[in-house]
Amino acid sequence: MNFEQQLNTIYQQIGQKVNDIIPVDWEEFYFNGEVENGEGGIFFFFKEKGKANEYIYSHDIPDLYNFVEEREYDQETHKLFKLVNDLQEVFIKNNQEKWFSINMIVNAQGQLKIDFCYNNWNLSDFGPSSRIDYFEYKYLNKKPTNNEEKKLMEQMKNFEKTTSYFDPEGGIC
Repeated sequence: MNFEQQLNTIYQQIGQKVNDIIPVDWEEFYFNGEVENGEGGIFFFFKEKGKANEYIYSHDIPDLYNFVEEREYDQETHKLFKLVNDLQEVFIKNNQEKWFSINMIVNAQGQLKIDFCYNNWNLSDFGPSSRIDYFEYKYLNKKPTNNEEKKLMEQMKNFEKTTSYFDPEGGIC
């Protein structure tokens, strides 16, 4: 398989795995996977079909849907992280720039948008929970609830702009 075919295969596998993890019909999901030296994490938000603009955080699935066992959920999210790691390895093996995270937006019709982020957030003072908040701010239009949150989102936006050597408006963060 050539590079593009490998990418498309893994994109499809990631999308299918997220679909399999979501225990209900959904309208869209926003996925994030971070990887550095084989370590990192994944999360996603999804909108349940027929619900208002309420997004459900992936790691709340076992608590919100009592028919989903925590152990099974953890196993499936581990497989999902492995796919993200495999994707980064395909980039490296094909002499492409190594990214820090992938953001994938998929709707129920299968339309796909992918952003690669080359900013190494591990080199910042922003921890994983702040990065999740920023993801919600950036992709789900979550508004800061106070001045402290607003300041944090602006600091993170500035970090993203000043540490990226790609155009943040060009599909790469």
